[in-house]
Amino acid sequence: MVGWLNLLFILVLALLAVLFAAANQKEVIVSLPGGLLFSDIPLFVLAFIPLFLGYLAGTFSAWSTLQTVRKQNDLLLKQNQKLEAELANLRNQPLDNDLPLS
Repeated sequence: MVGWLNLLFILVLALLAVLFAAANQKEVIVSLPGGLLFSDIPLFVLAFIPLFLGYLAGTFSAWSTLQTVRKQNDLLLKQNQKLEAELANLRNQPLDNDLPLS
């Protein structure tokens, strides 16, 4: 169910992006500091550039956070394996006060 909702959300966003691009076809001139001049750039491109850069920044941020979580997970898995091996070893050792069965 969640997969279909995600797909529907993406399709709605894509439709809105296409409609926005179709409504903003007017070409503009962009002047940047340092004498850079870009002419005949469609207006929707200027709106999509910051959105794309924000998407890249969010993707990088999520990736770096997941890397930290993965490292912690690997460390905890190794620690868990060591503790399980130690527990199995302790379970197999006889107690000092065990009475021999006769």
